[in-house]
Amino acid sequence: MTNLIKSIPLLLLSILLTEERGWTHPETGWQVLSGTHMCIFITYNVYINNELAETDHNDAIGVFFNDQCIGWAYIQSSITIIPTIGDDGDNPQFPSDGDQIEFYIYDDSKDIILEIQSMEELPLWQLNTMPNVNELFACSYNLSINDNGECPDSCSYDPTEDNNVDILDVIYLIDIILNCMDCNENQCGNLDGNNQVDIQDIIILNQLILDY
Repeated sequence: MTNLIKSIPLLLLSILLTEERGWTHPETGWQVLSGTHMCIFITYNVYINNELAETDHNDAIGVFFNDQCIGWAYIQSSITIIPTIGDDGDNPQFPSDGDQIEFYIYDDSKDIILEIQSMEELPLWQLNTMPNVNELFACSYNLSINDNGECPDSCSYDPTEDNNVDILDVIYLIDIILNCMDCNENQCGNLDGNNQVDIQDIIILNQLILDY
């Protein structure tokens, strides 16, 4: 923690005194602009599909307000510090005290951006504060985490287990509904978590296919 406290003033100075307009995440185009109104978010454990996110300039977290990137940072092995910029009175595209923000994660291994979820309520943007977020989670296809913080098993959204989510998976679910008399929570394809494969799972799967 001592090293963290010592590093924060240097981090702030590097942002406030930089001669550049900002810096950009190369894969996503997320750009951070320098500014004087800041809120620094600190997170500890970040998971993608139940595995710790990759460090060493691989996976990254982006923070957004109304589709405007207000900060991003590469995920670190212990503590990830994400400085974000707020409205100084002349920039309404940036947040002010009490505004709701959104977190996203860039999964470098799959080259995709996923929504971030939390078991606790995500903090609001507040000027000159350092909110902590203990754990953050992201799941393939932005599926919701379970009550224990884990993502659904891959066979729930890819019941054919061919590493593709497509019409073949829909046909597979239809076959289960028509021919399986006792499908339980262990049955692949149970997307809505109601312990059975039914038409609602097909609707969810269709939406996943359309979205991706």
